Amino acid sequence: MSAESAVSTESAVSTGHSATQSRLQEVAARLSEISRRNSYNPYELFEWPDSLPATEYWMAPELMTCYGTPVWGELTEGQRLTLSQWEAVNFFSLNVHLIRELIGEVANRIYETRFPGLSDFFHDFISEENKHMWFFATFCLRYGGKVYPSTQLTSAASPAEYVLRDVMVFGRILIAEELCDAFNMRMGEDRRLPALVQQINLVHHHDESRHIAFGRQMMRALCDQAASLTGDNGLRAVGDYLRRYSAICLQSFYNPAMYADAGIEGGRRLRARLLEDPARKQVHRDLMDRTTTFLERLGLGSADAVAP
Repeated sequence: MSAESAVSTESAVSTGHSATQSRLQEVAARLSEISRRNSYNPYELFEWPDSLPATEYWMAPELMTCYGTPVWGELTEGQRLTLSQWEAVNFFSLNVHLIRELIGEVANRIYETRFPGLSDFFHDFISEENKHMWFFATFCLRYGGKVYPSTQLTSAASPAEYVLRDVMVFGRILIAEELCDAFNMRMGEDRRLPALVQQINLVHHHDESRHIAFGRQMMRALCDQAASLTGDNGLRAVGDYLRRYSAICLQSFYNPAMYADAGIEGGRRLRARLLEDPARKQVHRDLMDRTTTFLERLGLGSADAVAP
């Protein structure tokens, strides 16, 4: 794209004032007000015991990567408990890396003219996500001794057009938030888990509900702009990218290092076996159904199975 056409694109996006954009600004203002009213100090909110019970699940069994497959029956109860602890560390590590990425992307857009009236919400968003990153990382370091390293979740190249790049960025954010929130909702009130694990999931879910509401409205506005500027082909290309990103996110739950830490041999072979299991593919479809259906309504392609 030439510099001239890029300026033209940015001008078209920044001056456009559709009903969807107006709605986006109203939603952002209301959510910022709620966020500030419900602000908390994460350093005082949580009590961190020296250790968590090794005889309890730290991840809801139904959300573990082996659940519903023959592998589950091959594991002893002790192995399941140990694996649940490392799956919790892996899940929280994934949150750390996803949050770190999205904070950078949102920070780059705080005062851009393409997003009029959203700077206050972006500041509140970054503040809340920074708190989330801290308590997820603190859990991993205290009870796992590490944050699992990041996998590459953004390998595909972005289209040149500004608006399509924004659809990709905020689409990634929405996918990651809705996927993690599906786990948070289940574990936030699961009394089989340690109280601290429940609390971390519940606090994150409450904050993320605002971010998801904003993210959906933002995607509606961005897709309206993209459709008018690039046509259906541009949106379909972004939809293909977002489906690949969804699959990579799901694959990240199957961390070979997590299985090794749990004392289960052949982690890479186990990962490959689980990813090919029909039961796990159905779990992936169920987890992503709400998100892929929403993206389909926006014109981002069909809601095909994202199971890797």
